[in-house]
Amino acid sequence: MAIINALLLRHSKTDQYNQGKIISISGELSEMILKCSLAIDQVSGYILRSFKRNLSTNPSLTPASINHILKSLQKKADLNQIRGLSGHSFRVGAAIDLLNKNIPLEKIMLRGGWKSESSAMRYLQSWNDSNWLIIN
Repeated sequence: MAIINALLLRHSKTDQYNQGKIISISGELSEMILKCSLAIDQVSGYILRSFKRNLSTNPSLTPASINHILKSLQKKADLNQIRGLSGHSFRVGAAIDLLNKNIPLEKIMLRGGWKSESSAMRYLQSWNDSNWLIIN
């Protein structure tokens, strides 16, 4: 199998007309996707899939499924002191990770698909110190 260096995001909150967007990915993520694809014997289609009882895969996960999985994992990990996780948490978390790496706001906006500084800043400012999990 060839190494994947980009993914096609067919639809997102910032692309409601389904024009699609090519997103570059790291070599590490590419390897993980390829391993998963080989394990489920599916070389195309959705990356995130659910499993049936017989361990075959469903074509995709729904946004509600992702939220349910995240909340279940949060509960199992006893991370109840932080607010509920959702698929949206990845968007916020990615922006915060980039900010913590001193990435300029313009690049954070490009990665997150924000067209205005005010939208990006709402994401970054909504994550205050009370939301941080501190591990000693």
